[in-house]
Amino acid sequence: MANYTATLAKSRKTTLSAQARAYSGFTHKWTIKYTDIDDDSASTTGDTITVALGDTPTDYVIMRVMANVTTAFAGGGTLTMDVGTDGDEDAFINLQAVTAVGPIIALGALPVTVGPTFAAASDALQAHFINSVSSNPAALSAGEVDIYLSMISANDVG
Repeated sequence: MANYTATLAKSRKTTLSAQARAYSGFTHKWTIKYTDIDDDSASTTGDTITVALGDTPTDYVIMRVMANVTTAFAGGGTLTMDVGTDGDEDAFINLQAVTAVGPIIALGALPVTVGPTFAAASDALQAHFINSVSSNPAALSAGEVDIYLSMISANDVG
């Protein structure tokens, strides 16, 4: 079992417009497709893929995170996703299945997030995909998920 890394194309990293921010409360969006994580080298049962999303600003605050599976991931067994930082890979979303279409929500219909986080130093954001013991990332044949994040730099407030 090994972990492989992938870097998301700039075209799938979006800073949301002022109108979208006002409507949704989220500031950033990333779209991850199965083709980003179906690495042919990740063909051993239990292999994982870490997708680099980019870096936070310094003195950042992340207030909430949500994911929306727009196309169910298929062909890779029971695939789950963590969203966090390189120091805490499940800081925001922890082991949520991405094999069914729809928002990843918790009890009370709130977006799944472990809680607000902040740090003085910049940090690397990432999504980590974990396969069940019955398959591997190279076997994926479909899937797409949007990750939304509300993030600010404390240096820009006030």
